[in-house]
Amino acid sequence: MRAELRPSSLGEILDRTAQMYRSHFLLYFGIAAIAASTVLIPKLIGYLLVSFYTHGDAARFAGISVLISGLMGLISFLPMALSMAAIAHAVATNYLGQTTTIRQAYSSIRRRWYRYVLILLATYCYSFAPFFVAAVATGAVSAAVRASFSRNLAVGVLIVLILMAMVAACWWMLRWALAIPASLLEDLKVHRSLKRSAMLTKGARGRIFVMVLLVLAVVTVISYAVQIPMLFLFFVHKSQLTFAAQMFSSFGIFLSSSFVIPIWSIALTLFYYDQRIRKEGYDVEWLMEQAAVTPGATPLAGTSFAAIAPGSLTPQTEPPGPAI
Repeated sequence: MRAELRPSSLGEILDRTAQMYRSHFLLYFGIAAIAASTVLIPKLIGYLLVSFYTHGDAARFAGISVLISGLMGLISFLPMALSMAAIAHAVATNYLGQTTTIRQAYSSIRRRWYRYVLILLATYCYSFAPFFVAAVATGAVSAAVRASFSRNLAVGVLIVLILMAMVAACWWMLRWALAIPASLLEDLKVHRSLKRSAMLTKGARGRIFVMVLLVLAVVTVISYAVQIPMLFLFFVHKSQLTFAAQMFSSFGIFLSSSFVIPIWSIALTLFYYDQRIRKEGYDVEWLMEQAAVTPGATPLAGTSFAAIAPGSLTPQTEPPGPAI
């Protein structure tokens, strides 16, 4: 697939996302599935061991299995960040006219893998820190102060702050949505990637928000379709967390993650290219580079372009700030 060097509408980006996912489904699904399996396998082993040692005690098994699920959820940032970066590499290669493999995609992020993990952690921590502070303050006031008008007023104010913090968290998430593609394709460190994303998304966060809503709609449909067998089994077992229910639930999460993460990563990478074209005239920059590489060639606007190695896309202005 070769893309044209021109700004794209949101509908065109989503349409191209669907085309790329359909054309290279095994590649993108395989990248996401490998990452998701690093969470699935330890989780299943943990459930199996707990089931063996609890000897059919459903209540005890449910408590420990919930703890296992929580712990595995905390470390799921690692494989999620790596799969998003590997998919971004695959998208850049396919979008710019070449082919790649699952192995090559993961090999491309091997030296800088920690950056993408730190970027994802920083994005979530920075975005949701005010929300957690407001939530903890609300809980502390509710527990420490006796019921009174002043207490109710304080709790009400804190609840409003929680809602405001949630809105702010969404805004910051949109602001840093392109940090991983920027880090991968421009070889930027963590804080520089966040600043680069903030610059690229400026004036386009409304478009990204609409894209997020549309992608979430697709994600919801896929997740429910995958989770229906698990919900049926959960109903059969009268809402008890048995080993079979937890196993099917884990497989459902694994499949939904493997289907969903590529959609999100493809859309963000395509949006990254579109913003570079809109803000920095990357189409003209690329055509000039091609004219220099091929003497005598006169590229025309709108010409389809071939692959550029990820990491060769240097920003027009390097964002200032500390680097990690």
